[in-house]
Amino acid sequence: MKIITLSTFFFLCISTTLFAQTNDSNKSISIKAIDSSAKFNKDFTIKLPPIKGLTNKNIRPSFNFKPLTDFSKKPSGVDITAKSNLVDKEWEIKQKFKEGDKNTSRFAKDYSLGDIKTTSKTVVIKMRDHEYVDGDRVKLMLNNVVIHPNITLRGDFFVIDIDLQEGFNTINFIALNEGLSSPNTAQLKVFDADGNQIASNKWLITTGYKASLIILKE
Repeated sequence: MKIITLSTFFFLCISTTLFAQTNDSNKSISIKAIDSSAKFNKDFTIKLPPIKGLTNKNIRPSFNFKPLTDFSKKPSGVDITAKSNLVDKEWEIKQKFKEGDKNTSRFAKDYSLGDIKTTSKTVVIKMRDHEYVDGDRVKLMLNNVVIHPNITLRGDFFVIDIDLQEGFNTINFIALNEGLSSPNTAQLKVFDADGNQIASNKWLITTGYKASLIILKE
């Protein structure tokens, strides 16, 4: 009888436990969503601690200077009525140009630049317009052979090297024009291969005439 009673009690306990587990599985937990229509204040401020720098240290720059006194009483300006100790410079133009002369008939002829001798195989010729730089042009020839067909004479020297033949070498400068002011004018300098000046001259000729230099190569 006691055995039956204990068995029955044990069975009843198990049944109660299973029933309780079954009922617990049917339970659910609901979570309420936040109401989107709820009102709240979106504006807010954040207070930061002040940053101490140079601007908060009350620095006052100072300069060591002595203030001017009675500066308004001192005379100012320039007295144009006062006499100057400077000497008046008088300019006098002494240079006279032959170019631009209306009477150019005396330049309508060939001109000789002279005869020179040298043992140098090469000469350096420098020429320029020593008067008005007005576009004078010349043709350069050596022994009737054109070395340069058209040279414009400027204020600086035009430089050209010429190889000499044994014996006489005739160099002709033929005036191609007279520029803006007649006649055709030029300064000529000749140097040997060592840089020694062996000739220096000038010419004034009209269009079509020539200035000739004869060089004897020894």
